[in-house]
Amino acid sequence: MTLDAALKDYVHKNQETFLKDIARLSAQPSVSATHDGVEECALLVKKMIEEIGGTAKILRLDGAAPLVYGEVLRPGSDRTVLFYNHYDVQPVEPLELWKSPPFKPEIRDGRMYGRGVSDDKGQLVSRLKLIESYIKVDGTPPCNVKFCFEGEEEVGSPHLDKYVAKNEGLFKSDVVVWEYGNVDAKGRPVVGLGVKGMIYLELVVKTLNRDAHSMNAAALPNPVWRLVRLLSLIKDEKGHIKIPGWYDHIIGLSSDEIKVLREEPFDAEGLLATYAAKEFIGGMSAEEAKLALVAGPTANIAGIWAGYMGPGSKTVLPAEVHCKMDFRLVPGQVPDELFDSFTGYLASNGFSDVKIEKMTMEPAARTSYTSPWAQATVHAAREIFGVKPVIELSSAGTGPLYVFSRRYGADAVDIGFAPHDDAIHAPNENIRVDYLEKGMLWIGEAIEEYLAGARPKG
Repeated sequence: MTLDAALKDYVHKNQETFLKDIARLSAQPSVSATHDGVEECALLVKKMIEEIGGTAKILRLDGAAPLVYGEVLRPGSDRTVLFYNHYDVQPVEPLELWKSPPFKPEIRDGRMYGRGVSDDKGQLVSRLKLIESYIKVDGTPPCNVKFCFEGEEEVGSPHLDKYVAKNEGLFKSDVVVWEYGNVDAKGRPVVGLGVKGMIYLELVVKTLNRDAHSMNAAALPNPVWRLVRLLSLIKDEKGHIKIPGWYDHIIGLSSDEIKVLREEPFDAEGLLATYAAKEFIGGMSAEEAKLALVAGPTANIAGIWAGYMGPGSKTVLPAEVHCKMDFRLVPGQVPDELFDSFTGYLASNGFSDVKIEKMTMEPAARTSYTSPWAQATVHAAREIFGVKPVIELSSAGTGPLYVFSRRYGADAVDIGFAPHDDAIHAPNENIRVDYLEKGMLWIGEAIEEYLAGARPKG
């Protein structure tokens, strides 16, 4: 254990205050999908950085949510840790399923409930309060610290790379503490090492200039049937994506990574039961499903709408149909190249008339579990939680980790305190209040161990 006893004592004694700060930030709406409260929340985040003793400023780009940058420097330090988090949240709907108002955080039965308390405002505040603890106890953090808090993560971080490119010197760091981090159902901390990439797009198929009576279906083309034929070209029944070249440049897992993956727990029966699914896609085995979640690309239909969808009947032939899709990507796949392959494939099959709106383009990124930063977080997790942590080679989800790994070569790791059942993106999002202290100490211990390993010996 490398953490100072006084620091641990300060963190322990101030848990109630830290929880109040999580509630304070979470009470401020900041729904990026609707822009509700985003500006006000950015200003509050800036203020909270300044309150702990840091310097902060608001960065702006036309058409983008504000990005909050902050720093606390340690005189003479040549090492920098960057904390990436986001202050925007998901919409709260369906509102009627919340047991307490989503923007009035409430603690009951050992948990705090409210939109954003886990994803990602609770995590954000935990990092601020850790650095505040260092300043209160030691007068300075253990190294240079930077904060990158964006307001568009929940809508695909469309401007983060532009912000960083415009202010490249600001965000340079040696390692990154990534936005999230959680504890599994058995109380084991999860070391997250990567994320999948994504292409998110919308297809619009239009065959008429207005809706028609369905009696005309005998003669007029239906755009929904045309979309069905289009979608059948993308993926087969076993989940294999049929677009030419889709798998050509994938960087597969190494033999060592496969060994790590085998040790990673996977509740296959629980996953199926949660969603009442009879089997995994294409009848794949539990081990195949586990591998696919970490290292397999996907082609998902996120939503389709057309024609009449109200109660009763309305005999209509719709004029157009909309379909939103997300393609999850793995290391080696380049979003722009794959998008071009997709559009070319559709055109070659007679669908050049289909309108395709490109919405999100993010490559995958992954930190090697053998890197000094990853190893420091693994060892720190064991020290703080007293159990062997779970190493998650890659999340099945997506985030802008590539921005920092590609531009700076900085390794990034998820370290945090969210419970496995925190209901993020859903009603009654929550955190366990007893995990906050360990989550903060885990970050501190990881940084201390990384710095100790990085210092020249002798």
